[in-house]
Amino acid sequence: MWSAALALPEPSGPHVWLHGDLKPTNLLVQEGTLHAVIDFGGLSIGFPDAEHSTVWDLPPQARQAYWNALDLDDLTWARARAWAIAVGVSGISYYWRTYPTFVAECRARLQAILADALHVARHRRGRAL
Repeated sequence: MWSAALALPEPSGPHVWLHGDLKPTNLLVQEGTLHAVIDFGGLSIGFPDAEHSTVWDLPPQARQAYWNALDLDDLTWARARAWAIAVGVSGISYYWRTYPTFVAECRARLQAILADALHVARHRRGRAL
């Protein structure tokens, strides 16, 4: 997946403001409604695909609902997945001894990415039969 991600074309749109750490622990929800986004320590400018990367921190049904609601194309999804892989891998190695909770989040994110890839491969194989 990483090799394929490196070959992806860059987005054609402009850079935008990015939260940089948009994950479930930085979203405040009350009665199912988003009320606030916190922790802007990673604020930066870049391609918006990066902000979609934390969708792999969500359960599979929520991840699919997110994709459907935003009507994301396959290239955007692939670039977001690449960002999720990069953060997951670098987070594990960087925080291995100092931040075990984040390491667990990174591992769970990578496991979700692999589970999605396996699901897609099985689905494609089933259509080919």
